[in-house]
Amino acid sequence: MTVPVKILAIMPGGMAGVEETGCIGKVVQDRGADLHWSFRLKGDALPEQTKQFDGLIVFGGEIGAHDPRYADYFDGLFRTIRAFHEDEKPVFGSCLGAQSIACALGGGAMPQGFFEFGFTELRVKPEAASDALLHDTPESIPLFEMHNDTLALPPGAVHLMHGDNIPNQVYRVGAKTYGFQCHFEAEREVVDIWLRRELSSETGHSEAEIADMAARMDREFAQFDAAQRAFGERVVNRWMDLF
Repeated sequence: MTVPVKILAIMPGGMAGVEETGCIGKVVQDRGADLHWSFRLKGDALPEQTKQFDGLIVFGGEIGAHDPRYADYFDGLFRTIRAFHEDEKPVFGSCLGAQSIACALGGGAMPQGFFEFGFTELRVKPEAASDALLHDTPESIPLFEMHNDTLALPPGAVHLMHGDNIPNQVYRVGAKTYGFQCHFEAEREVVDIWLRRELSSETGHSEAEIADMAARMDREFAQFDAAQRAFGERVVNRWMDLF
């Protein structure tokens, strides 16, 4: 009997669980892996050793990896990321997760000065042609974005995809550590949850603006969801092949 792959799944933000992880959670579970959850909001402790796990996923969230209010938590998260990376176990980061990986490995995260939201045309770099996850990806593809922060690539990172407004969208460090600034896993219903939870408490986003964003998402998901879903499922399946 094959022993299931054990993956530590970290939620540094307000995401409730697998129901908000879209194709990432779906593919990982369909491949027979066990997800072991760690929620910042529940006060779950972060492991500093990796021996009980085979890989790591760090999901997104509404807080900033650079925010001093959360410094203690992120210091621990950075140590956990480094432990998995140094043990050459597969690591995957989405949005805040990608920023956290960058910080942990010598890059950084910082405010970008505007809110990038909605489907954004991302283009592959030449290095993607030989990448284990992104080879044969179309030259450009619209993928969903929702973030106020951006990242600086860690030393030695391979830059794989870029956008016009935010250049550092996808990168790899070593052979098995990946950061995706975009939310290719996003589903239409989940975006509504994120809009209400992450924007309703922020200044500068009125109820009317949030309603306009939701209406825009109806149009954009109708146009781009099929291609994004195919891209996401392919990427996560290939990441699972790294185990």
